[in-house]
Amino acid sequence: MKLIDREWVSKAPKLSHVAPFDGIRGFGIFGVMIGHSYPLDTLSFAGIVDIFFVISGFLITSLLLQEQRSYGRIDLKKFYARRSLRLLPLLYVMLVVVGIAGVAAKYAGLLDGTVYTMRELAKETVAAGFYVHNVFYPLLTGPWHAHLWTLSVEEQFYLVVGIFMLVALKRGGIRVVAGILVFLVLAIQLSRGFGFTGPLKGPVLAVWLQRPDSLMVGMLCAIVNANLAGPLSERTKRILSIGGYVGIVGIFVAVWASTSFARNQLNIHVPFWPGDANYVADPEATVRALVDQPGWRLDLSGGPYWLQWGFSLSSWSFFLVTLPAFRVPEWGPNRLMSIKPLVMVGGLLSYGLYLWHYPVQHFTRIIVGTVETGRAGDHYRMDMNPYFQLALDIVLPFMLAVPTYFLVEKKALQLKDRFQVERAAKAEARVDAADPSSLG
Repeated sequence: MKLIDREWVSKAPKLSHVAPFDGIRGFGIFGVMIGHSYPLDTLSFAGIVDIFFVISGFLITSLLLQEQRSYGRIDLKKFYARRSLRLLPLLYVMLVVVGIAGVAAKYAGLLDGTVYTMRELAKETVAAGFYVHNVFYPLLTGPWHAHLWTLSVEEQFYLVVGIFMLVALKRGGIRVVAGILVFLVLAIQLSRGFGFTGPLKGPVLAVWLQRPDSLMVGMLCAIVNANLAGPLSERTKRILSIGGYVGIVGIFVAVWASTSFARNQLNIHVPFWPGDANYVADPEATVRALVDQPGWRLDLSGGPYWLQWGFSLSSWSFFLVTLPAFRVPEWGPNRLMSIKPLVMVGGLLSYGLYLWHYPVQHFTRIIVGTVETGRAGDHYRMDMNPYFQLALDIVLPFMLAVPTYFLVEKKALQLKDRFQVERAAKAEARVDAADPSSLG
């Protein structure tokens, strides 16, 4: 097998709408909202982000490979324009609305004695608006917009992967790309698993938490998929389907292992990491204590902790789920993941729900008030029935996500269509057909 192959193109079928992916997004966004509603009870729900990252890495890489196969090139300007129109408009609307609400809450005296300051609001708004939230808050903190670190990581990924794939495909180095990705993923996941930080403890811990390796796993999944020529044989479908079931089990284990349900109902305790309960109460102090440890390896002797294996298990498990979800339509779980309400939520509203739910939940607590429950820092519990709190935390974001989808996202998506390479190619073909000089 040649390492450099300038003739290589993707053999995968054309990537169109994949209903199971939207259904998974639907499941995932409900999990994220529940996780942020009761974070101390759902620490391992953090693995849901890895699922979103794998989907992102897979879809973006597949689309770039498909574009190169169809048109012999990758149009980076159009690629970045499409990404910007998909992500920026609603993000900026949300930042403006939260900014106005924050100023109003300040003048109403609702922020007195809280961590919600105008200085932090301004800092986080600028950092999120320029997609560098994860740089200014490497430990995934920030009172106003802590959830926006994921968008920063993804946007930085889009910036790098577009150029990376353009150069690789031009030079026929897709196998080199795969090798580099495998090396980087293993380096991150093994260092996280064994607690090896080297001399750069702070940046290494930030990489462990921000999980670029999950995006790379998605890229690897796209490259594997691109090498599976269709139609698939029954044997290949069977192998992918079995792998998918294994992946479902892995996701279930990863997502539920470090939760109060596992601890109290199943009597299985998997601490998230040293200082488990403090992860939400005071994450910076917890991480700082780890950084201050001497040596190039953290003392994780009380483990194994979820941090060491949970993110990695989530990403590789979804690697196994992604292939049958896309390539084996008759795979049993695809029917569940294609239920229309979930597909609608995942396909149309998941981005808006992700943006709105975090500030909505926090403003709810600022307005309604919270109650101490005996666990340090557990200011997420409000003085109300816990099921009512959960319903409130899930329903209220829909009240903003639905109208802003139609008023902002849908209009931006219509503009986004103008930057589709396929549309441009068809227009060029019409011009050539009408131009006699093009007949040679």
